[in-house]
Amino acid sequence: MALKFEIITPAGVVYKADPVNSVTLPTTAGELGILPGHIPLTAEIEPGEIDVESSSGKVRLAVDKGYARVIADSVSVLAEAAIDVNAIDLSAVEDAQKRAEAALEAARNQKEIDPAEMEKLEAIARFAIAQKLVKGTR
Repeated sequence: MALKFEIITPAGVVYKADPVNSVTLPTTAGELGILPGHIPLTAEIEPGEIDVESSSGKVRLAVDKGYARVIADSVSVLAEAAIDVNAIDLSAVEDAQKRAEAALEAARNQKEIDPAEMEKLEAIARFAIAQKLVKGTR
């Protein structure tokens, strides 16, 4: 038995693999390992690292907040953003984080704060931090 795995973001499907042996997810309740035959569940994903193990090796992905759903032998992650660790450009990530944090500080000093814009800037900063942490591990 094997798993089907996919990550979907607002931009579309960013990762899909079939078959995989296991998936490890960063959830709000802690790290969660999924193997074939896992019980159905829904979990809240926190920014961090997803590990996907298959016969061809291990793939590491950085993911922002979202949700995971396990049904039968299918694992789907719906997330704000995700990227393969090998595709992370740390200098670009650091620049994006600095710009987002500066924009957040400027927005906080305004009389009128747009909550949607604040959430967007916070998401950029949060995902940048997650990418830096994942890229720096192992």
